[in-house]
Amino acid sequence: MPHDPRLVKDEDKIEQLRSTIPDWIKHLVRPKTPCVTPAFGPLEGIRAVGTGQLIAQPYIGTKLAEFGAEVIHVEKPGGDVFRFTAPQLVRGPRPHGGDEAEVTKNKLSMGLDFKKTRGIELLMALWKISDVWMESSAPGTCERNSITNELALAVNPSLVIVRVSTYGQYGKQEYLGRPGYDAIAQAYGGMMNLTGDPAGPPQRAKSYTGDYVTALTGWAATMMALWEVKKTGRGQVIDLAQFEAVAQTNGNTLPIFTGEGAVSGHTGNRPPGFQPYDTFKCSDGWVFIGALGGAIYDRVPRFLGLDPVEYCYNECSKDAAAVNSEKGRELDRRLRDYCAAHTAVDVEAALNAAQIGCARVFNVRDQYNDEHYAARDMTVPVLDRQSGVPIRVFGVVPKMSLTPGRIWRGAPSIGDDTTDILSTMLGLSAAEIEGFYKEGIVHRTEPFVAPQVAAANP
Repeated sequence: MPHDPRLVKDEDKIEQLRSTIPDWIKHLVRPKTPCVTPAFGPLEGIRAVGTGQLIAQPYIGTKLAEFGAEVIHVEKPGGDVFRFTAPQLVRGPRPHGGDEAEVTKNKLSMGLDFKKTRGIELLMALWKISDVWMESSAPGTCERNSITNELALAVNPSLVIVRVSTYGQYGKQEYLGRPGYDAIAQAYGGMMNLTGDPAGPPQRAKSYTGDYVTALTGWAATMMALWEVKKTGRGQVIDLAQFEAVAQTNGNTLPIFTGEGAVSGHTGNRPPGFQPYDTFKCSDGWVFIGALGGAIYDRVPRFLGLDPVEYCYNECSKDAAAVNSEKGRELDRRLRDYCAAHTAVDVEAALNAAQIGCARVFNVRDQYNDEHYAARDMTVPVLDRQSGVPIRVFGVVPKMSLTPGRIWRGAPSIGDDTTDILSTMLGLSAAEIEGFYKEGIVHRTEPFVAPQVAAANP
């Protein structure tokens, strides 16, 4: 079966390019995997290299690394953009972006300038000994540096190639070269149109939801492609467009538009066609209450001391007309009055006791202090090796009974593992490695291996 020609434009060129691969790379023997990282988890034995920045591509690597894959994060000279983007960890000797501190946990960092010819050679070597290559440059950027899908597959025919971009690798040409970020994908992908209060403008969802949705889609796609490698030995190219990853989450909007002619808009927290499903203000904070469907809704009027026949689902929650009817508005008012007269903890406890879905709206302090978060190891202490600040990062998701993932290291310093990768994985001599450093092809920032300050919240 041939590759999609929109993604592998000249399949015949793969064979032609094999003759251009340096002999030392052709004869490079893959070292044991993992080679530098600890052995654990269901993905033990997989090695991935990522050359992208920000979140959409790097977080694919984060998920692989959480479950035991050896993930090499390649950084340009000076480090990734998110290393220096607010908000930052600033209490240590070196500032470090908080997003990067979360997204690069469990990874190795290699400092590499593959705009230089010998830098591309080292990238090819990494392809040879890896199962996955991920990148997130605008379409055409890699190709202008002679880094192509065909070359990667010539070096390693079993390589899974993940190309992440806002608009995809093909389509209407004028879109492909446009700059793109998380919020651009949210806008073009339709999410922003559905987010926000109807009295105000469309709003972007936080935290970088478009990026994280893309990464989770990419993680699944990568595992599917690795399964195909296991069956056939053939690698392939994954074209992961952020706007498509976002658009797939828009739910009923396309069926309703095509079937009923209605265009959905932003409605705030409250859906137009049923209730309760909204945020409610309590005496000391907020809760979200959801009772979706007739069987669960029936518990609400009973809880409020209303006649469940008079304030039934059909009269108060079946559709927009019921929600906006006199009885529908009265039910909403009673529920809001109840919440306003009680604390958020008391409301949460009382409604859940009545089997009505309710949760306090948590901030990060709530997450940090919550016993359920703690019981499920969802905040894990690590040392951020770039800043020297001890922090906590979010734990492994999902939990697995036989081969669990784990967080074994905080974010590396810029190029933290460059020397180890060159020597242990690629088998280069000390003299060869020194030469790469002298030529500026590779770089490394000495990591902090002990806390430089006390944690603000240990």
